[in-house]
Amino acid sequence: VGSSMVKTARTQISMLETGLDAYRLDLGRYPSTEEGLRALVDKNESPSWEGPYLRKQVPLDPWGREYQYRSPGEHGPFDLFSLGADGALGGEGEDADVVNWESKP
Repeated sequence: VGSSMVKTARTQISMLETGLDAYRLDLGRYPSTEEGLRALVDKNESPSWEGPYLRKQVPLDPWGREYQYRSPGEHGPFDLFSLGADGALGGEGEDADVVNWESKP
């Protein structure tokens, strides 16, 4: 079960990255940390906003928690991650964070 949940988190992160990239193409920037991932579905005041950038609402991670998003990120233009099964930073195995800045095995 754990590995399928990690795969689901990676798939959702990839989908969210696609939405974030489309947002950036329209608005010239990624949403701020304060705007968060909601900016992909909630229309803002910019006339350049052509969303929504997701087909549905922003998903929760496979463990039922919100994805963590920071922009600017420490590892790139944005950091996007799930805290894994334990809901805490770090961890190993199923508890390990699922992040957008590390290569996928």
